[in-house]
Amino acid sequence: MVSAQPVSITSGEVEEALDIRFVSGRVVQAAPGQEWVTQRRKGRQAWEWKRSDTLVPGDRIPLALTAGRFGEQGSSDEGYFVGAMLGDGGMTSCTPEFHGDPADGAVSFMRTLAAKYGCGVREIPSGRIVRLRFPYLSGRRNPLTQCLRRFGVWGQGCAEKHLPDELFSRDFWIGCLSGLIDTDGHVRERRNPRGTVHGSVEYATVSPVLARQVADALLRLGVTSTHRVIERRSESAHWVNGYRVMGRRPTHIIDVSRATAVVRLANLLHLRIGYKAIRLEDVAHAVSHVEAARSDMHGYDESVALDRVKTVEPAGRKRVFSLDVGPASLFIVNGLVTGASRRS
Repeated sequence: MVSAQPVSITSGEVEEALDIRFVSGRVVQAAPGQEWVTQRRKGRQAWEWKRSDTLVPGDRIPLALTAGRFGEQGSSDEGYFVGAMLGDGGMTSCTPEFHGDPADGAVSFMRTLAAKYGCGVREIPSGRIVRLRFPYLSGRRNPLTQCLRRFGVWGQGCAEKHLPDELFSRDFWIGCLSGLIDTDGHVRERRNPRGTVHGSVEYATVSPVLARQVADALLRLGVTSTHRVIERRSESAHWVNGYRVMGRRPTHIIDVSRATAVVRLANLLHLRIGYKAIRLEDVAHAVSHVEAARSDMHGYDESVALDRVKTVEPAGRKRVFSLDVGPASLFIVNGLVTGASRRS
């Protein structure tokens, strides 16, 4: 897969657009006449072109595992720090703080990083966990706070957490994903009635933007995932720490469950919480024998997977744009392969 400049981009008229939702959680808005590369569902599963208005639930569309590109900003340690703070950190007070088990590697990493930046560490025990605060030992500007400001996460509430839409480095994203899964992630191992082992790595957040960014980062690293939403609203009010709560926000879960994706992710992440790292290593080893299906029409390229259409719904009248891309007449939108305006 190589990048190419569009030959032309033309603004068209206002049309009745469609919202196309996929099993992976991706959503694409397209004109009814936009054409997609799909795999036939019957007979020999060859590729064919289908218009947006003829897509039906279950249609399979190629998903590019190497669609993204990376920048140069951010190191692995900075990425882990940002990811862990988005998970179990406090970034709305005057001084950044982190909550964790004093015996695990995440807290040890925070102590080391604070010393590297010239910050102190104040540890306040709270049951089995400890609350770490990082005051600056001299001067007026806390360098850890400045780091969080540089990556656009300082001062965010839980439902609004996100990273800026910038091209971070590959090392930064690997570190960030490691920090996010160490804090708000879960490694699961399951066995079916036949005793076959299945594994998954899940990340949960109440921020829909952060969930999308995590899914996109995984895709750029060649890891497929699914995005599901769990509604947790309650009609009856209850009290938490003196605050009246009417309901809970929906939880967005990014799930990596394909065996090949779990193995690939395990080879990328550097988890610092001991039991999670051991469990991920065990799960990856248990499913490492599973290979992607290989045939002339499916699984022939490890950089391509197949997503499935979930729903096709009206999106209202929108101005549409036509792209002409040569020589393949294909381009990537939201990770999915679609067709250009004119084909040879």
